[in-house]
Amino acid sequence: MNFSANFTEKMLQHRRLTVTVIVLLIVILLVLLNGMNWLFLHRLSADIDDEMGQRLQSVARVSAHLIEERYGFIRQDDFSTEAFRLKRLLNDIKNENELAAVFLIDENINVLADDNPGLTYPGKRGYLYADSIAINQALNGVVTASELHTIAAYHFKNGYAPVINDELEIVAVLVIEANTHFFENLQNYQRQLIFGGIGSLTILLVFAGFLFWLIGLLFESHKQARRSERLALMGQMTASMAHEIRNPLAIIKSTADVLKDIYNPADKPNELFDFIPMEIRRLNRLVNDFLDFARGVKLEFQTGYLADTVSRLIQDLQREHEGLQVAMLAEIAADLPALTFDPDAVYRALYNLAQNGIQAITDPPGKLVVLLRPKRIKKNVWQEIVITDTGCGISTDTDRIFEPFFTTKTKGTGLGLAITRQIIQKHGGSIAVESQPDQGTRITVLFPPGPDF
Repeated sequence: MNFSANFTEKMLQHRRLTVTVIVLLIVILLVLLNGMNWLFLHRLSADIDDEMGQRLQSVARVSAHLIEERYGFIRQDDFSTEAFRLKRLLNDIKNENELAAVFLIDENINVLADDNPGLTYPGKRGYLYADSIAINQALNGVVTASELHTIAAYHFKNGYAPVINDELEIVAVLVIEANTHFFENLQNYQRQLIFGGIGSLTILLVFAGFLFWLIGLLFESHKQARRSERLALMGQMTASMAHEIRNPLAIIKSTADVLKDIYNPADKPNELFDFIPMEIRRLNRLVNDFLDFARGVKLEFQTGYLADTVSRLIQDLQREHEGLQVAMLAEIAADLPALTFDPDAVYRALYNLAQNGIQAITDPPGKLVVLLRPKRIKKNVWQEIVITDTGCGISTDTDRIFEPFFTTKTKGTGLGLAITRQIIQKHGGSIAVESQPDQGTRITVLFPPGPDF
């Protein structure tokens, strides 16, 4: 059985490691693929930009030569008189080369003539100030192209060429403007790659988290199965041992009673004769704890009020620890509804918790408070029991105190709190512990609303 359990656990660990490696490899592959595609589109966009810049420079150079051949005599002062004929030529250049706009500007970026067939004065185009460097190069006789521009949703790129007259004077700069809407498509593809990569990684990580969650459930189920096997085996052993222990205990108790009647006269009682029955009762409690934990506490549900159980608990504790410098108080909210629960089992659970709190008060005077109040969780009203003490607190992990056989005391089996949690969980409730060394402990127990669990 141990070999099979260890083999199963190693297999689950191997599968978790395998899933981790596969997920990491897929994540790296997705990042590489999306990164390479993004870099490809980025490089493609840069290459197209360079190619278009060279094309615009060629078209601008040829178009400028065409203007120079027809209007070599022109000066800047003559543009107003020749504007109409220039418009027709510029419009022809625009249509032949499938351009968005063609126009001439001076050194102050004033438009001298454009491709608009109308007679309106074209004015200035302010966005050209961004290309002042390229325009200055053209004014110095260099054919050049601008960077890619985006205004609103319009993408364009300009080419600039000097226009030189017969006297070798640069009288204007030819501007050709090309629409580059396909760059928007490339940018959209890049964005889609980014969003698609993020989406695919998110889906992969969610799926991986789901797989790890399933493997975690398998681990937990495996641990629960092993724990159940151990408890079943311990239950069988405990039941057999309990029978063998209780028979001698019964004989010892009856013998002690007879000896007490013979050798312990009523007029001269000896307290030594009380030790044997007291220790026998303690052994019986230990045997009962083992049986209850191994077999599971059997509950007998009935309708009642938690307030009655809490009140009985405080009264019994005050009577049991009379003379101890520990104040034991109950604070019970009014008008709490009835619940379906096992009063004796709940009393036993609360008694274990309260006793631990009292025993933790090693430096009297101290205080133990049991608070019962309603607590709204979502749309339902639960009943909450809060037990606080001013004891020494818990120095270890608070979750460990509910483990079977774990105890910080020199006496006891370490089963009291394990049985307590078992009782509360069988009622559909929960228990939580908050504690710090030398600052006391706060235990919160929640019971769901009735009438049935």
